[in-house]
Amino acid sequence: MIIYILISVLIFLITFSVSLFALIKKKIITDHLNLIIPSICTSFWALYYLLQVNFILFSLDFDVFYKSGKQIWIDASRLYDVSGFRYLPSFAVLFAVFISPFPFTTASYIFFIINYISAILIIFEYDKILILMNVKKRTHRLMFLIIISNGYFVYCLFFWNQTKYLVFLIFLFIIRRELHLNKIEKEKNLNYYLINYGLFVFAIGMAPFFIFLLLIYIFHDINYNEIINRESIKKYSIVVLMFISQNFLFILYPSLILDFLEGINHPQRNRQAYFVFYLREWIRISSDNLKILTILFTIVLSIITIILIKNNKIKIEQKFSYFAVAYLFVGVFSYSDLLLLILFSFVLLLFVPHLNQDVKGIEFLKCNSALIMGLLSIVGIFFISHEFIIYESYPELKYGFFVIIDKLRWIFLLIIMIISLISIHLKKESS
Repeated sequence: MIIYILISVLIFLITFSVSLFALIKKKIITDHLNLIIPSICTSFWALYYLLQVNFILFSLDFDVFYKSGKQIWIDASRLYDVSGFRYLPSFAVLFAVFISPFPFTTASYIFFIINYISAILIIFEYDKILILMNVKKRTHRLMFLIIISNGYFVYCLFFWNQTKYLVFLIFLFIIRRELHLNKIEKEKNLNYYLINYGLFVFAIGMAPFFIFLLLIYIFHDINYNEIINRESIKKYSIVVLMFISQNFLFILYPSLILDFLEGINHPQRNRQAYFVFYLREWIRISSDNLKILTILFTIVLSIITIILIKNNKIKIEQKFSYFAVAYLFVGVFSYSDLLLLILFSFVLLLFVPHLNQDVKGIEFLKCNSALIMGLLSIVGIFFISHEFIIYESYPELKYGFFVIIDKLRWIFLLIIMIISLISIHLKKESS
């Protein structure tokens, strides 16, 4: 492990140095270092994974996706017979057409490349969102971009060759379009709704547990007296149309609906299931108890979603971010490293409006001390994996007092993050 890290760091430093040496004099490059540096960091994590596996890709998650695409051509009515497939049929159809026709190894690399391109595009979309949120200086935007392009969760998305980069990219694209349209004060037309709702429904196909975000998005611009008016009904109709057209297999094979719901109700088939991420190394519960918690968590998230929908004073990106905070603590699948990059990236947006951009140097650190502390707590979460690398050299630490500190790290860092958020909000209200 340590050898791989040293090799990857060396390659990263060489790549970074060569890039700077060759391009630093070109203005177009120096003007976009806030994008180039995070892109290089993401590339480093992708390369680090490839070095670890000697460029031989295999992921259990991707294997499920690949088999679901094959199953569409074999017998689509038995799609959910594919072990581990708990997504909407639209996702399997996508794989059936574009990925699964290729041999498994080739398909793995194709999807890995798609993930890598998505990861780079995420950096660009996130930067555009920061600009629309009035973060003017590139160095300030780099402070946020460097966080979302580094760490253990970035590595996990490449390791599992999962779909969450695509989901994240779609969410950012939709938010960016919303912010841009609000800024130029332009009316939304039919084409706008078709694109945004179509993409959102497709993202839900890959991540059904984010259905709450779709509800928040649909009702964001709808007041109480507009819930059943003509314009609102048109929006609902577009969403329904998009869902039916993308998941037409539900119409052809109605039994798939029950199969899908059964899979959602059994998120863990093993006897001991992971709990929320900050407690997963302390607590494992039975599958039966997890079902009860899933129901309770769903009720809590439903209430939070209703509260966010009813509050018309909060912007759409803030609603997504507040929901992300809630999902971190009571999310049904919040134990998954594959979701945490998305969730914490949204949480970062809560800090943006409180960034004091008018000061420099020591004054910048003083005026933004609480904000910086919050960002550093998220950096800590991003860079701390399941077990510290130090365990490889000193395994005896696993059985000492150090292990308690290790397992408390998530809670400790989350507390710092929450205190920081509360602090900057209270400071804004008092000023």
